[in-house]
Order: sequence, then structure tokens, then C-alpha cells
Amino acid sequence: MSQIRKDNTACLPRLKREIVELYNEPLKGIKVKLHENDITSMCLILTLHQGPYKNLRLHYNVKIPPGYPQIAPIVTIQTPVRHPNVFGTFICADILQAHHHRSSEYYNGGYTPGYLLKYIFLQILSFFSDNNVEQEFGLVEQINSDHEDFRSTSEKVVKKFECKICGYNDSKASKPLMPILTDKELQKEMKEMDSGCSSILSSVKVNPKNITVKDSSYVSTTTVNDLDDDAWLHIIEFLPDRDIVVLSNVYARIRTLVQFYNILTRRQLVCFFLRTTFRECVLGVGVNAIGRIDKRKITISEFDLFSYEAFKDHGLREGIWGGNFTNFLPLVLNKSHFNRALPIIKSSLMALRGEIGKPWNSSAILKTIPSLMNTTVVALMKACDESGQPSRSKVLKASEKALQGYCLLLHLLLKLSKQFPEIITEAENKIKAFNRDRRNRQKSSTPDLGEFLIYFFLAKNTSWSEFVPCFLKELLSRNVVWYLCKVPGLAFLEPEDYVSKYRVEETFTQSGTSLRLVMFQIAFMNMVKGKEDDMDRRYGYPSNEMSNSLLSLIKEIYAAKTWNVFFKVINFPLPKQNWESEICDMLTNAVRDSETSKYHQNPYTNNELFYLRRTNEANIPTPNSWLNDVDNKVSEIEKYGVVKFLTFQPGERNIRENENKKHSFSFTSRGNNNDGIGGIGGRGGRDYSIGMGGIGGRGGRGGGRGGRGRGWRGRGGNVNMNQRHT
Repeated sequence: MSQIRKDNTACLPRLKREIVELYNEPLKGIKVKLHENDITSMCLILTLHQGPYKNLRLHYNVKIPPGYPQIAPIVTIQTPVRHPNVFGTFICADILQAHHHRSSEYYNGGYTPGYLLKYIFLQILSFFSDNNVEQEFGLVEQINSDHEDFRSTSEKVVKKFECKICGYNDSKASKPLMPILTDKELQKEMKEMDSGCSSILSSVKVNPKNITVKDSSYVSTTTVNDLDDDAWLHIIEFLPDRDIVVLSNVYARIRTLVQFYNILTRRQLVCFFLRTTFRECVLGVGVNAIGRIDKRKITISEFDLFSYEAFKDHGLREGIWGGNFTNFLPLVLNKSHFNRALPIIKSSLMALRGEIGKPWNSSAILKTIPSLMNTTVVALMKACDESGQPSRSKVLKASEKALQGYCLLLHLLLKLSKQFPEIITEAENKIKAFNRDRRNRQKSSTPDLGEFLIYFFLAKNTSWSEFVPCFLKELLSRNVVWYLCKVPGLAFLEPEDYVSKYRVEETFTQSGTSLRLVMFQIAFMNMVKGKEDDMDRRYGYPSNEMSNSLLSLIKEIYAAKTWNVFFKVINFPLPKQNWESEICDMLTNAVRDSETSKYHQNPYTNNELFYLRRTNEANIPTPNSWLNDVDNKVSEIEKYGVVKFLTFQPGERNIRENENKKHSFSFTSRGNNNDGIGGIGGRGGRDYSIGMGGIGGRGGRGGGRGGRGRGWRGRGGNVNMNQRHT
């Protein structure tokens, strides 16, 4: 929760801007009267044109507290009509309540500083215009407006109240607002609002004045088509958003200008907290940094813009939807904004690295921005995965957010690379080293392949065709440990002349998350690469065409069920025929490479792995050691059993956990009415001279099978040291 400043330093400047917006952009059914000498107090009059209170005007008092906008406006009703959420003057409405424990996953309700007064007023109008009122936990309570006394009771309530400030029900006022309207009066008022009548009620009565125009014989032949672009752009600057949209719909030339110069996008470049524009302040996004410096995790959960002033002077630490952040990262937007923001960008990047106060080092760019870009793609994929068959609305929202964030961060990365060209050389050197030496591809040198892909945006002198085979080999090796923990039988390596469709299909299924992430990353790269000039013109934001393309891409990625689709997306050529054979070779080599790189350890014997594999793939060739004794081998394994859920994750702790599971497995077997089931012999580890052997079952009939490496076998209490079993 951000620190709340209980003063008017943020309240008054923002409030004045909101009042101007209310004046310039009228809202149908909404009128506001400011109290004299106090703009933090106002009357709100809502005219209901539908629902249970149709043709009635309801009066509310609005008080802007000193802590605004971090604290919600206080809204009370002075015409308390019968309503399930009205208790005296109190309105129980979600948007008027602060929710400090908001969660974007489960609950997005409650007031946030991103809500403008006009939005709150519209929500209250909608709240009283519906017969069905939503309650907590998704329940709905219906207003029975058909009841015979409902209408008469409501009319009595509104007639009782009178306000001298705004003229509500005050017949002596210069512009009285009568509480009940006829259908004709309601239609007239709605038309007035359509014609641009302000939502702000003026205290001054202005009489219309006739202007005398002299007759002239001059007839102008000039039309609007003769105005040049500069003239039209000047005119557009004075129009509210609503009028720009209307004019764009009826005049193609205006639509072209609005789209090319991204006028509506530019108007959205304001601080959601203070409402200051990007010309007045430095705008950016919030970054959350947690963990030690050497293992720091940095993420951006929301890309709503706010100012450095809001972060520094007003203690803003929470986004519109409740996402917390610890740091402020400015964005580019345009050249002048970037130049003003550059000193803050440098200090922000150093702070994200945990190097506050240290001299600027441009290497901080590659250590932070690629990581943030990678997490935006991960967040998109997570949102798609969590929704199962993703609903269009949820995926649309997540994809727009991810693409927007990705483009804004890429815009920042590219601008910084021009300012500090040494990071281009650094990125190219890292890619060349990755291609040149396998040791540079391993986790110790390249911890995150997703972040590493971002370097290609900067590299001008590197080849994708040279890079992708090395990248693919490392990717497949890193995936091995994750799918072996789920399907251990895939650790059994079949003969080279056997093409296992089971391995090909099952590995793709079990590696789906990782493969989709790579497809997303590369697709994002292809979508935005080479569009730097367009991004400058759009203030770093993606185009509508890019958003639409992304939706189609998401469908394509989630529809992918075979490897050839994956290879097509990453632009890796496969032979037109027998491509499954080539992929099968890649996957078996990946298992070998993974063990060589110590990305996984094998807790099972080769016999056990073959047994596990055979249960899912009956046609797999039998190893030579089994050829003459298949039935006995199978019955022996079934007799002693195979411990399930052993982990392939490396490390001494995981090896000890595996040994404990085997030990526990053999103890559990001792009380069985059938033959005792021995545990599985332990695999010799680097710090173990002997493994933990199986303990004999009831009467000594069971026996643990020795593990791989320096395992040992127990049978009836007899121990054979250093005996290898396969």
C-alpha cells in the first residue's frame, strides 16, 4: 500500500484538471455544481433516463478529501430512494470503497487513483439505472419497481429535498432543477447534452446576444478541402476526444491525420495520479524489485503511466489495479521527453541492479530491460494457460497489455542503444560467444534463454540461421529435466535406428509450456523488428494491426500439436520427408547433453527405465540384456516394484530426498501379505561412497535392487559392496 499524503498538494491540481474535463466533455444525465469558494465540495445531480427511477433527478453531495486521489471521493445521497444499497445517505457502492487487498487474479473492484470523477459519476448513474443490482459473491438483487407504491414513494422522496446551492427543487432559483421530469422534458434535456451543453452548472446567467452581420456580395469558393494539414491539426487540438472520433468517422482526411499523428494516443500520455501530461513531467511505469542483488527478480505488473513527481513527492507505490512496485522506470515516448528523462533512466536502471549511488555503467541496460521484456511475454503466456481454452476477452486484454509493455520497453532499449552504442557491441559479442563455444551456452554463462533472445534486437552483424541450431540444442537440453520428472521412461535411450513416435509426441506434450514461450518470444521479435520508425511516431505503442496479428498468432501457437509447427515459427528448416527421424535424434541427444551438463541426474537403473518405458510404448526394442529373459526381468521388477515420483532434478539435496523415498518405500513393503517388496538401490552420488540399498521384505524374501553407479544391494541382510546392477 502506497503512503497516503493527507494534503492538497496532489488533490487540487488534479481536481482542477478534472473539472476542466467535465466542462469540456459533457456527460449525458450528469450535472455538477461547484460550491462557492470551495471546489472540493460539489452537488451532483443525476437525471435517470431509464430503469426504476426513470424521469427522476437524484441529488448527491460530493466531497473531495485532502488525500485525494489516493482516497476515494465521499459521495452521499440526499434523495434516499428505496434501493438495496442505500442506507440513509450512505451508498454501498464498490467504486466508492477503498480495497487495500485488491488482487488482479480474484478481484479488481474498489476505488483506485486511476478513476476520474467523471468515471465515478457515470458508474453511479449506471448503478441507479438498473433493476438488477449486483451484490457480493456474484449475487444479484432485483428492484421491484412494478410494485404499486414504488413510484409514488420515490417521487415523494425527491420532492422533499431542496438545495439552494444548485437549484435542485428550488422554484426561486434562476435555473431550477425540478426533481421530476415529463417524457418531453427528459428528451429535451438529453438532446441538449448531445449538442454539447456542459455538465458543469454555471452560477452566472448569460442572456443570448444577437450579433449583427452586414450583407456582403462576396461569395467564398473556399471549402474545408482547401485547408492544409497544419490548419486541420491546429483545429483538432481544440476538439474533445468525442468530437475527434465523430469527425474521423465522417471525414476520411481527418481520420488519416488522426491515425498518422496518433493524436488520440498522445492525449492518453498523462499521469493517472496527477493528470499531468508528458510535456509537463517525466512519465514512466512501476517496477517491482525483490530479492538479493545477485538473485533479484524484477517485474512490471501494470503499464499505466504515472509521473516521477507522483512516485517521488507523493509516495505512489501502487498501480491502478493494485499492483505494488518499488522503483520507477521512465519511458521514451518522444525525443524531448527522452532527453528530460535520461538522467532518471540512468539512476533507475542502476537502482534496479542494486547499485544505488554508483557511477553509471551502460551494462545495466542489458542486465535489466531484456529481463523485463521477457517477463511480459511470460505473463501473457501464463494468462493464456490459466484460462484453459482462452476466452477471447481475457486473452485480448492480456495480449494487448503484453504487446504494449513489450513495445514500450523495446522502444526504451533501442533509444538507449543509440545513446550508448557500446551495448550493441556487447550484445553481438555475447551472441558470437554463444555460437562459438558450448560452454558459453550453459546455464552458468547464459541463465535465461528468453532474455538472451532480446539481444537480437540490437545485433546488426549476426546471423539467425547460424544462431538457431545452437539455441535449439541448448533449449532442448534444458527442457529434459522437467519432462523426465513427469515421464521418467523417456530417460531410457532407444537404439539409433529406431524412430520413437512416442518420444516425439510425448516430449512435445510435456514441453508445451517452454516451447510456447519460445514461439511467443520469437513471434514478438518478428512482429516488431524493423518497425523502429513507426514506434517513434506512435510514442512506443503498438499499432492496431500488430494487436490483431498477435491474437491470430496466439491461436496458431495454442493450436500447435506437432514439432514441425514449432520449427516453422522459429525458422529452423526441417527435411520435407522423415522429419520425425531427425527430431527423434535431436531429443535423444538432448537427454545425453542434459546429463553431461548436469542439468539432471538419473535416480533409476536402466532396467527400471526400460520397464517404465515399455508400459507406455510396447513396441520399443528390447535391450540385449533382456532378449533371452524378458519375462523373468519383468516379473522381478514387478515383484520388487519401482518407486514413483523420484526427481531428476540435480543437487545433493534432491539425491538425498530420492534415497529417503526409496528407504521409505522398502519399509512400507515389509508388512505386505504378498512377497516383500524391496526398495530401489540408491544411485551413487559425488559425496556418497555407497548408495542406500533396499531393505529385505518379510522373512528376507524381498531385496532392494542396486542402483546405478556405486550402489549396493541388500538381500536377506547380505550386503555386496560396490556391485553394479543394470
